[in-house]
Amino acid sequence: MKQNESLEIDFFIGIDMSKSKFDVGVLDKFGNRLFHKVFNNNNLGFEDFLHWISNSLDSDKCFFCMEYTGIYSRKLWMFLQDHSCLLWMESGFQIKRKSGIVKTKNDKIDAYRIAEYVLSNRHNLKITPDYEEDIFVLHDLLANRNRIVDCMKKLQVPLKEIQEHGNKKSIEVILEINIEAKKALQNSLKSIDKKIDELISENENWQENIELATSIKGIGKIVCLWMLVYSKNFSEEYNARKFASLAGVAPFEISSGSSIRGGFHVNCYSHRQLKGLFHIAAMTAIKFNPQMKEYFDRKKKEGKKGFVAMNNIKNKLIQQVYAVIRTKKPFDPEYIYKKAA
Repeated sequence: MKQNESLEIDFFIGIDMSKSKFDVGVLDKFGNRLFHKVFNNNNLGFEDFLHWISNSLDSDKCFFCMEYTGIYSRKLWMFLQDHSCLLWMESGFQIKRKSGIVKTKNDKIDAYRIAEYVLSNRHNLKITPDYEEDIFVLHDLLANRNRIVDCMKKLQVPLKEIQEHGNKKSIEVILEINIEAKKALQNSLKSIDKKIDELISENENWQENIELATSIKGIGKIVCLWMLVYSKNFSEEYNARKFASLAGVAPFEISSGSSIRGGFHVNCYSHRQLKGLFHIAAMTAIKFNPQMKEYFDRKKKEGKKGFVAMNNIKNKLIQQVYAVIRTKKPFDPEYIYKKAA
């Protein structure tokens, strides 16, 4: 995210999203609550919202903030940025932690709390980079692919079990009625993979980054694509450390005073799917990359537990991906770092 301390902002607008509507709370620069209004979460509601803001306030001095709420917040996010509004997309968890002890909760209060969050950070405002629609499309295709794969597992596992342990008549009946379902799911998966390849072919900068990242043993195409989605094609918003933190593999110190010496541990606040993907990537790297295998064994000999050594592998993979993206050179397993003089 870009930081901007030179903005002249007089009004801070918090937006609390839900499926069918969104609440808007407006504060002035002194923290006074000015307006609250509810709009429909659709194109007509967006137009009404911007018209209301333009008539009530100096829109050039407004700063908008809303939570990431998945698909529900996407259209308004795109609408505001298409109209050149200053927008900060922030984690709802981050806003909640900053709000202190909360005893009352409703949509109106939440909208004002989001505005208060921006006001409290007025000297360090963060403007969310403009969206890339193809990133949204890739995310939706990958999410849909995950659902298809899950459906295939839910279908195939019971079929395999009934083949091994069921009676002959049940096996024949169940296998016959599921043939078409299996074919349909397999065809859907092929279609999704084809659409993903078509989307990649339309984005040359994606192609280069994917080729570089997948030159690392352990980083497959799907892992790389999820990295591309959550790093916004390896934008400046994320570096290797920040992405490792998002994926839950970056260690953080836990200590306080003279009595608490917890050492360094990964934090539970992370993206579970990314963490799971990198666990599989790490196991693949250990199996097929001799250097990673040697590194893993060395960490174990140093006395580190298996899950700690595995986390080191995950972190190392992320560092390697960002290194090849930064240098624009494919991964070289024979590369030797030059020692400082």
